[in-house]
Amino acid sequence: MAPQWVAEQSRIIHGHLLDWPSYRAARTIMLYLAMADEPQTDAVIIDALKADKTVCVPVLGQQYGIMEAAVISGLDDLVTGRLGLRMPDPARAKNIDPVLIDLVLVPGVAFDRGGNRLGMGAGYYDRFLTRAPQALLVGMAWSFQVVDAVPAATHDVSMHYLLTEEGIFRCGKGKM
Repeated sequence: MAPQWVAEQSRIIHGHLLDWPSYRAARTIMLYLAMADEPQTDAVIIDALKADKTVCVPVLGQQYGIMEAAVISGLDDLVTGRLGLRMPDPARAKNIDPVLIDLVLVPGVAFDRGGNRLGMGAGYYDRFLTRAPQALLVGMAWSFQVVDAVPAATHDVSMHYLLTEEGIFRCGKGKM
């Protein structure tokens, strides 16, 4: 995808999020660190920190399939880690208990309107999100990633809302 298109559409998504009462009410948020073709999240991190929210990002555990959430105080807390992905600096990272997270922005390959999510296949988010049952789960994607049906297994965790450049949509299983 063209970097300019990604930047423009990400700004639109960011605007929808900032206008959303559920986001404004959240005190602790978790969000992914975007890869080049995903909706970008750096501006969300900066705005959330300015609004005195606690911001956490995923950190992969030593054990395969295990993910934790580490609190960051700014983009300077990030380093390049495994697979060339940004991650919290291990020397400064402080993990947070998932039950303290109010809202999670979740990436995915595809979503459906029922809230089902197709991830990258390793189950990191599904395992993590079961430990944060109180959190509002928001799938963040481009509108073309929202499809009619995504295969779902019993262990897959469904999203409550989808956030795209077209707006925020409540999923079939969404919390109010």
